[in-house]
This record gives sequence, C-alpha cells and structure tokens, in this order.
Amino acid sequence: MKIKFTSLLTIALIMVLLTLDKTNATAQQDNRKVRIANIQVDPAYVDEYKAALAEHAKIAVRVEPGVLALQAVYDKAHPTKVTVFEVYASEEAYQLHLRTPHFLKYKNGTLKMVKSLELVEVAPIAIEIKRELIRNNTQS
Repeated sequence: MKIKFTSLLTIALIMVLLTLDKTNATAQQDNRKVRIANIQVDPAYVDEYKAALAEHAKIAVRVEPGVLALQAVYDKAHPTKVTVFEVYASEEAYQLHLRTPHFLKYKNGTLKMVKSLELVEVAPIAIEIKRELIRNNTQS
C-alpha cells in the first residue's frame, strides 16, 4: 500500500509541476481551480475511506485531462483527519469532474464515512519538488 500511495503522489506531483511551470504573464491569466479539502472520517470507516479515495484519485488523474492533481494525506496522529490537495485546469474541468462515474461512485460510496467536509479555495505561492523524486511509474 505504501508503494501505491507513493506512486500516486508522485504522479500527482508531476502533474502539478508540469502545470505550474509557467511565466508570470501566463500565470496571471491562469484560471486553474486549486483548493484543499479537509475531511473528517468516521473512525469505523478509515481504512475503507482511504481505499475509496485512493482509487478515485488514481482514476481521475489518469482519465480526466482537466484533473491536474489530487494528492491525499492523513494525519498520522489523528488518522480520521484527511487532507486532499486538488488542482483542476479550470472551473469547467472541476464541474465536469463532478459528473464523472468514478467521482459519483466515490461520493455516493463514502457518504456514510464522512463526518465533515470543508473545501478551502487557495492560490499557489510556490509548489516545488526535487526532480529526482519524479519517476515514470506505469505499473501502479
């Protein structure tokens, strides 16, 4: 499981890195949707929720051109606290994402697992990653 999560995170970071490498003029015209989802999971469903979220993120990034990154982590001290960093090409790409079969499967399948959800719209200041952390992993 650790290898698959690392691979998913690596792929998502590649997407963020590729999409954030722009000139200042281009960045000012950028209409990407970037946000953080703070999720509180029912303790009875933590493992089931993490599996559903990992599956959803992997599919969304792979098949949706407008989903640039979905990076999910949980607090080691409080495993019911999940944070997802989301980057979409645009508001339209995000709205399209909400209607996909894989998102609806995730959303409907995890309704009973989520105690609370807070969506925070954010703007990037700096998102950096060392190049040696990026590798092509097509077997995940």
